[in-house]
Amino acid sequence: MTEGRPQGALVQGASTPTVRDMDIVYQEVDRLYYEISKGCGLSETAYWILVDIVVAGGSCAQGSIATCHSLSRQTVSSAIKSLVTRGLVTLERDEENRRSKIATLTPEGRAFCAEKVKPAIRAEQRAFEALSPRDRTDLVVLIRRFVVAIDAEIRAMHPDTPEGERGGDV
Repeated sequence: MTEGRPQGALVQGASTPTVRDMDIVYQEVDRLYYEISKGCGLSETAYWILVDIVVAGGSCAQGSIATCHSLSRQTVSSAIKSLVTRGLVTLERDEENRRSKIATLTPEGRAFCAEKVKPAIRAEQRAFEALSPRDRTDLVVLIRRFVVAIDAEIRAMHPDTPEGERGGDV
């Protein structure tokens, strides 16, 4: 529930949702993930990095994390350094691709993730599975379609900016 506004309420009594309604829903989701990451004692970026590493089985390429979350490599590198400093992750060169680095959970990182990250992943999975299979499909398809549409609109606003210089945060 958003302060002063019941969950699911439309902006100014509109009969169909507006882009503002969607913005509010996205902000609510962002707040929930912020609370999850803070509950783990992590930045949001560090939290998502650990989620990726857990889902990948304990190790994950640094570049794939950046790509998956549309984050700059610098942002990911900074967050991984903080995880290395905390003793949760090691970062080593990939033997198969010397230009790539692999983030791997340490024993302390595995214990931390078992206590903090995996329960959040399971809660998210249960919430998603509370939707019907059709609703899950529709949700993902429609959000992806919106992302593509808004990306095209942003590109049209800034046609001379190369893709790699738009900040990477879509």
